[in-house]
Amino acid sequence: MKKIKYVIFDFDGTIADTLPFSFQKFLEMAKLLNIDNLSDKEIIKEIRSKSYQELLKGSFKRAWLKIPFVVSVIKNMQVELEKEMDNIKFFPGVKKFLFDLKKEGYKLAIISSNRVENINKFIKHNNLDIFDFIHGKTDLFGKAGYLERFIKDFNLKKSEVIYVGDEIRDVEACKKTGIKIIGVSWGLHTVEALNKAGVDYIVKKPVEILQIIGK
Repeated sequence: MKKIKYVIFDFDGTIADTLPFSFQKFLEMAKLLNIDNLSDKEIIKEIRSKSYQELLKGSFKRAWLKIPFVVSVIKNMQVELEKEMDNIKFFPGVKKFLFDLKKEGYKLAIISSNRVENINKFIKHNNLDIFDFIHGKTDLFGKAGYLERFIKDFNLKKSEVIYVGDEIRDVEACKKTGIKIIGVSWGLHTVEALNKAGVDYIVKKPVEILQIIGK
């Protein structure tokens, strides 16, 4: 792999384990949408194995009629999450790995659909002031545009950037942008779902990320 200068991370499901909070809120939203043909376990399985577009065509089909409501619920989730940020934990091995990555000389960035206020609160609480760039509150379906802008603003080649994420939409955004993506096995979407979406690499442990970008 050509020399990587910037490693860009997603936040939720990649660095911070916000999944229990998110799953609970998704279940509450499913009840509000009257999706009563699936059990809680089945709903979580659907969410972890399908993209948002696939969900809206299948199990969450009636949500198409309530897109503004769904977007509103997700925004409210992020506002509520701010109160919980001091209790949100890292995924195992991630914090140490981030410091190791920084020591190796890589620049680190976060581009996430979470609110920047939540990300900054997590960083401050965990003494993690090692990121060179943080952007939050991207469009739910529009992360590619922010990646393009990031590459342009920092005068980078696409080969000098790699993204680390846990969702199908991360894979889709990176493919649209033309950059490589490392999918993590501990996040929202399953390894099978990420592979189906066309992820470039899959890691089971954070240290494996350094092995990939250091080749």
